[in-house]
Amino acid sequence: MQSPDSVLTSETQFQQAPPYSKLLPELLLALLGHTGDVFVEKALFIPERSSQQPPPERCNFAVTDALGLVSTSEREAFNGLLKLGFHFKHLAAFVESERSHVRLHAGSLYRRALATGVSELLDVYRAAILQIQQHMYHHPGLTLAGLQHLLLDCQMILPPVHQLLYTVQQENVNGSELMQLLQIKAQCGIPELHSCLTRLLWHCNQVLFQQLSAWMVHGLLQDTHNEFFIQQTVKPDQQLTAVSTAPSQPQAQSQPPPQSTGDSNATEWHKGFKVSIQALPPNVSVSIAESILFVGKAVRVLRRPTGPLKSHDLLPQSDAISFAQALRQLQQQEGFDQIGFERTVEVIRTKVTGQLWQLVVVHAELPAHLAALKNYFLLAKGDFYHSFLTESYELMRLPPRDATAEGDLTIPFQQSALKSTADQDPFFQHLKIRYVKAADSSEAAQASGGKRKLLHVPKYDKWDDVFLEYHVDWPLHLLLTPQVMGKYNVVFQYLLRLKRIQIDLESSWAVMRRQAGRSRDLPLHTRRLPLWHLRHHMAYIIANLQIYVQVDVIEAQSSVLSQCIANAQDFSEAERAHETFMDAIVTQSFLDMKAISQMLEGIFSLCQRLCGFVQRDDGSSDTDAADPDKIAGLAAEFKRRANMLYTLLQSNKLQSSQRAPYLRQFLLRINYNGYVENEAVRQLRQGDAILRGNT
Repeated sequence: MQSPDSVLTSETQFQQAPPYSKLLPELLLALLGHTGDVFVEKALFIPERSSQQPPPERCNFAVTDALGLVSTSEREAFNGLLKLGFHFKHLAAFVESERSHVRLHAGSLYRRALATGVSELLDVYRAAILQIQQHMYHHPGLTLAGLQHLLLDCQMILPPVHQLLYTVQQENVNGSELMQLLQIKAQCGIPELHSCLTRLLWHCNQVLFQQLSAWMVHGLLQDTHNEFFIQQTVKPDQQLTAVSTAPSQPQAQSQPPPQSTGDSNATEWHKGFKVSIQALPPNVSVSIAESILFVGKAVRVLRRPTGPLKSHDLLPQSDAISFAQALRQLQQQEGFDQIGFERTVEVIRTKVTGQLWQLVVVHAELPAHLAALKNYFLLAKGDFYHSFLTESYELMRLPPRDATAEGDLTIPFQQSALKSTADQDPFFQHLKIRYVKAADSSEAAQASGGKRKLLHVPKYDKWDDVFLEYHVDWPLHLLLTPQVMGKYNVVFQYLLRLKRIQIDLESSWAVMRRQAGRSRDLPLHTRRLPLWHLRHHMAYIIANLQIYVQVDVIEAQSSVLSQCIANAQDFSEAERAHETFMDAIVTQSFLDMKAISQMLEGIFSLCQRLCGFVQRDDGSSDTDAADPDKIAGLAAEFKRRANMLYTLLQSNKLQSSQRAPYLRQFLLRINYNGYVENEAVRQLRQGDAILRGNT
């Protein structure tokens, strides 16, 4: 604002006051929105709703038509100045509206902050009018031109601000949209207006930093009007009633168990909050918003420990104070320091994720739990599963009884623990074997990164619906989510079926050996030789497939996972390493390729048929085991499927990619002497010959 003294000293002093000097006091009142008899507020017809304000360009403050003491030029000068009173009145009305009792509960925090900034602007304007009034009493020679010069800054600021507020009211702009609008309007060539709008944006940033401090320091979401870019997607009351599948069973369609506190915490961590792209304020990128989201969720976990760590201070008070001070320093700056803001967010994220890594990896013993998952879900504890499958062999030869199948399995499961090294394993208590009959257990739906991905597990028999349930302690639910445990169960079911087929083939070999020892009939022995050869071929394929999955895939990836977690310095690295581990096991085991799974399912079915022939063999010549036609048909079908599997695994898609780096070793094992490859070529030539013969 211009100083009245500077204007008066620069002007020629009047020997007498101008004719309109007695109108100036009433003009100053009109400039503050108080009209009277000389300066009046004319009625306007507003076609919109009566509650709406007139647009800024329709000023209804003017000199009354009955006043004849002023010239036309003076009247125009008065009307030009009266526009400031019109703008002032409506700016003050906006401030009053946003601060009203009704708006305090239903309005916008950012618009309320904008109203505070506008109120600050109006205070400066009032002070300027008061200063002009004081000097008018001492220097009555002030002219309209001098008054216009004194209020020049106001004439450049108030009309654009009024237009801005009119847009905000008409379009109901709030939150990030309001901040975007202020930033765009501030990019102008008028320094006074730029400074004013930047100050209004600063007031809105105060709300943003208050919300950031509440979220990143205390883990609280202070957003009653849904304006913050971190938004809650699952309410606390909805977490308790959310319907989900059993924690570690991917395809069961039974009623889920009641959610525990750990389950609700896991739901909150993975689905409770999200970044709203539409609500992102200016100068905040999506990657920084994701970091802020992670920090707040981590702080909520660290500030609300449960179980044995309930009394521990997992987030040191010194760190919380340093977080708050760093954000407060940014908040007090005149402008938004984007580089400093991003640096501060990353510093806070690094500290918080380090504390979370200490909690999950060190305090919660993540490596020990991962070793337990490997032992039981990935069948690394061989002595236990050999004992279990031996104990339950006769049980699994019969169809399961839906009502008692789970209890029937629990007995040999617990007995096998007593007979193996699992008896001394404290993590075995976290396990429970389950059986829930599903509509279709061949496909398990896994959600990853918001996308639905189908995993295909080859079927074997009626016991395919067996799965494991692992009790996940807090805070391991952050890493071992229901989706992750579902993937573990998919691999478990696949490995268990391979192991059962291997045991069935070994049991068939034992039966055949006993029968050969009891019988002296050489022709019968000769007729069963093709069955012996076929069983050996089947066992060879299954054993090498099992070695490939257990050794080349699981053991290799487990070594990589252990090294990554040992070298990790924060929770995010450990989480990414475990996700990579599970994805590698699934893809390298070809559980995401339906064609290979279907081919393996056919091979499993043929193995089951052969075992059935052997189990029903009573040593006579009338059984299926002694029928050369049935054995030949079974052998031909097995060769065809084995050759097709070999051909699929030799595809360029698998050979040229890194999704299966040890696939060549598996192919080398099953084709050690070139037998499988020669059979595949021979079968292909026979097919071509048949086609040529038909044509």
